[in-house]
Amino acid sequence: MCTGIKINYPGGHVAGRTMDLEAPVDYNILYLPKGYPVAENLLGGFHHSQYKMLGVGFRNMDPLKDGVNEHGLIGITNDFGGFGLYDNQVDKKKNNVSAFYFMNYILGNCRNVDEVLAILPTVHISSHDMNGNKVITPIFHFMFSDSQQNCIVVEPEKKKLKVYQNPYGVMTNAPKFPSHQKLLQTTFNQENLNQFNAAKDLPGGYDPKSRFLKAYYLAYQTLDNHDSQSAFGNLYRVLSSVALPKGFIPNKKYHSYTHTVYLSAYDSPSRRLTIQSAQNQMVYSIVFDDIEDLNQRQAIFLPAGFTYQTLK
Repeated sequence: MCTGIKINYPGGHVAGRTMDLEAPVDYNILYLPKGYPVAENLLGGFHHSQYKMLGVGFRNMDPLKDGVNEHGLIGITNDFGGFGLYDNQVDKKKNNVSAFYFMNYILGNCRNVDEVLAILPTVHISSHDMNGNKVITPIFHFMFSDSQQNCIVVEPEKKKLKVYQNPYGVMTNAPKFPSHQKLLQTTFNQENLNQFNAAKDLPGGYDPKSRFLKAYYLAYQTLDNHDSQSAFGNLYRVLSSVALPKGFIPNKKYHSYTHTVYLSAYDSPSRRLTIQSAQNQMVYSIVFDDIEDLNQRQAIFLPAGFTYQTLK
């Protein structure tokens, strides 16, 4: 599941996501310093980061599910689904990395979307290392946005990486991005969204296509994104509209329910990370200047349970 959304404001943008999981997983904020071994090199050793990054990972492990680097490049991973999308062999002429660490590799080595586009031909994602050993290979696709408000989606296709310009600022899950794009163009008149009767005809389902349409419409119809603070507030409202409450989508495999475990949102100009858990509606915030030791990996954990602030 999961939905990624980008909202522009004058001079910047915020981008965020719902993290929808089939079963509860512990998660925490991570700070990874410059020079850190951010991704396993499938030819041996590690790829090291050129840039600092802040993001969210699972179980205090290094792979980021979403994050921002010191230059304001924001990245989001979403489940994609499919078979045979990644090669099962390394390419010794390229930089080899698993899908598990691809987000880290890009945020650690690119300052903007143009640099992502330039580096992609040199990167090979494989499900096995050079010795033929299988590595963790989640079927992800990725959304990246930069300080110039550029936005792209990167998807695996026939063992290669396909890039799509993303003027809609939305990413959900399979099918491929062009299918969402076609559906959106046949559903809305983008030159006059006010013609659409949203109160009656806006999709209410939680399937990827419905969430794509709903997220796009609500984000683009949201008013008063005049600065990062107002854009953050509006982004959280739109993310909440596509979040999954726990209880109505059972998952028999894990004896649990598919639901949204956290919302996160990032501001590109300030490199600010914000996060809100499903159990705790308080929004927490952190920037690079808040890190005590910028030379060391840091893990930050959120308070558990519902929290409120007393008015005085």
